[in-house]
Amino acid sequence: MKTTLYILLFVLSCDAIAQDTLSKWSWGVVGGVERMGRSLTDTGDNQDAVDQWNSLEENVWRLTGGVRVQRALSNHLSVYTGLNYADRGFRIDTLQDAGINTLDFHFRYVELPVGVFFSGLTFGKNSLLAGAAMNVGFAINDRLYYNKNGQTAQFEMEAVSNLNPVVLNVSAALGVRRTITNTANLDIYFNGNQSLSPLAPGTLERRLNSVGLVLAVTSSF
Repeated sequence: MKTTLYILLFVLSCDAIAQDTLSKWSWGVVGGVERMGRSLTDTGDNQDAVDQWNSLEENVWRLTGGVRVQRALSNHLSVYTGLNYADRGFRIDTLQDAGINTLDFHFRYVELPVGVFFSGLTFGKNSLLAGAAMNVGFAINDRLYYNKNGQTAQFEMEAVSNLNPVVLNVSAALGVRRTITNTANLDIYFNGNQSLSPLAPGTLERRLNSVGLVLAVTSSF
């Protein structure tokens, strides 16, 4: 009888520990819209080339999304990872604001982030949310779309022949976390992303960046 009781207590203890551990984990979906751009430098100090490209290249709006897995370390601190799809790039208006002869550059990545979130300063069901992350981006596709004279037909070709296949990015976030239920949260935050790696090797270095609004819905296991 005592042996049976000890086994039962052991099983119940393991179950309680497992439930407590699982409750600290959550998963969710992430999506947003970002203003994509780039920073431009010339390793040969050719400022004229930088100025010329800066006068032609424009920022663009793009969508991003993915999934997130998160682990709470305390009531305020959590770490996360996941898998994101990002369509980065810029546009060149060859006739400068005429809008009838444009080149749209798309650099599509699958990104693996590792980051931390801090939530505090609670007001009602809301709390201030701040975060930072590093992520590795793997290039999966790059395309250049040529639009001429407002025609809907687009000519598709590779944007950059020697694109770096892997890039390293850093990001920072600031927003609000809202409690939906006892197990679910809604995160709304502004996110800034800066690539530490150039888009492609060469003396003229473009590092892609973005600023946008992101929404994430997470639920504990």
